[in-house]
Amino acid sequence: MSIITLQCGNYANYVGAHFWNMQEFEFEYSNDNRQTKLHTVDHDILYREGLTLDRQVTYTPRLVSIDLKGSLGSLPELGDLYHKNTVPKLESLNWGGDTAVMKEEPHKRNQFYRDMQGDDDEDSEKESDDVSGTETETKGRGLYNLDNEVHYWSDYLFARYHPKSVLVMDSFQHMDTTHPFDIFGLGQSVWSDQHQDVGDQIDDRIRYFAEECDSLQGFHLISDSGSAFGGLAAKIHDLLCDDYSSKSVLNVPVSPPTLDEYKFTSCGSRLANSTLSISRLLDGGLVTPLSLASDWFPLHGRTTALKNIDYNPDLLYHSSAILASVLDTITLVYRQKEKMAALSDVISSLSRGKRSVAAVSTLLPLDVSEVQMFEKDIFTKLTPLLPSTSGFTDQNPRDKYQALLTLRGLLGSNIYSRRSGEYRGAGAPEEYLEYCASQQLQGCSARMLCHAKPLQTIKPFPHVFARNISSDGYNTGFDRPLGEGVNMVPMLTSWTSGPSAAASMTNLGNKSAKLTYGKLPRFLDCGTEQDEWTEAVERIQALAENYTDDDI
Repeated sequence: MSIITLQCGNYANYVGAHFWNMQEFEFEYSNDNRQTKLHTVDHDILYREGLTLDRQVTYTPRLVSIDLKGSLGSLPELGDLYHKNTVPKLESLNWGGDTAVMKEEPHKRNQFYRDMQGDDDEDSEKESDDVSGTETETKGRGLYNLDNEVHYWSDYLFARYHPKSVLVMDSFQHMDTTHPFDIFGLGQSVWSDQHQDVGDQIDDRIRYFAEECDSLQGFHLISDSGSAFGGLAAKIHDLLCDDYSSKSVLNVPVSPPTLDEYKFTSCGSRLANSTLSISRLLDGGLVTPLSLASDWFPLHGRTTALKNIDYNPDLLYHSSAILASVLDTITLVYRQKEKMAALSDVISSLSRGKRSVAAVSTLLPLDVSEVQMFEKDIFTKLTPLLPSTSGFTDQNPRDKYQALLTLRGLLGSNIYSRRSGEYRGAGAPEEYLEYCASQQLQGCSARMLCHAKPLQTIKPFPHVFARNISSDGYNTGFDRPLGEGVNMVPMLTSWTSGPSAAASMTNLGNKSAKLTYGKLPRFLDCGTEQDEWTEAVERIQALAENYTDDDI
């Protein structure tokens, strides 16, 4: 039951780099039976087995990653697993005149990247002159502070990609402010660009991975919703719905929590791009937006706060790690070796009643100071990770909605054994926790997954946890020692089509309806007409009404 992942956009690839690192850290090579019992993830769902040119066995993500020229840093477009970049020898050139080799200044690699690659050449030694300690000592110390050294998502990518995974669009340059790739219509137009054939290339790569799957169940489409990549993702989504109509699609629009500048055109463009993108993704599958921005129309200083996490919202390296953590956790429900759900069942359950958008909320890390908190109010304290979820009071209390809850890093049996007398009738840990959730969340029909292994937050995961969180992820009440990082954390997630999704979509529809589209002339210039915009707003507003229908 394989799944193909597509990452469309620079921020999507930031999230993806962390996500694939997490998958790599989940691999177990020990014969310890106890560890084997804890390790229940079926990696064949997201990974493929292959051979290098030297006939060496590889295990790489079933992935198509799309970004702009100049966005890869030190990572070659074909990856570094199968090929090495070489400069042609001068004597091999069939030219009788003078020759010169123009060599671009290489991207400076950070210490983590050099340690991972095992670089020991002269250039690497020169780069490391300002780093104290040898490579061995650095590994021994165990901590990397990459906050000022991550400029590309490849700077902390531990996983290895297949040569067909990364697709670079040469018609636009990464971080180009003169000709930015920033408007929904640009993403749609580049799909059929005859000079690049982006659409055909994406189609070919998806087909390559699909044809080698024994049983393809669907796709993950992670895309930047606030830029032109939202338009490109809409075209990819159309392709998946047309050519793979029997397969399921989980759409995950992502957006950074902050903007480089806050003015009407940039904030309005983020809102308009998100509206157009999400409205197009509603045609099939389930849409699960992820962002630490607190509003669809971004405002300076307005980002989502998480207890016991001190992240820098301006660093993509930080915010994308949090989003990847929840994405890794919610998808565990259909990536299990035992008691695995199908992706199609998850999507149909959450999108019941035409509720095509679901929200993710989390407690990261989960503070487990007392077991009784599961019976008290813990399920009401999760933080939604999508914009505009606050201040919504019109949700009909009679509404029923679905929720998939995932508890990881704690043994469900331990919690179950310490339950109070009121819950003695529960027959299993999952049943006990589901009943606790239904008592706290009015109208919620909950399903619980208990996953024993915590989230791995070892290097190069950023140091975003508060000092009172110990190395094994618990709130000890005092600061952990200097030089000691957090290696793992327990966490709780909720994936629902309930009040948070209703609030977010209602606010998106209201804010889009108030936006004067004519004041964003670049959208019109890039091919998105007023009628298309009006239709997108109406689709979002119609969707919001589905969350207050008593008949679902």
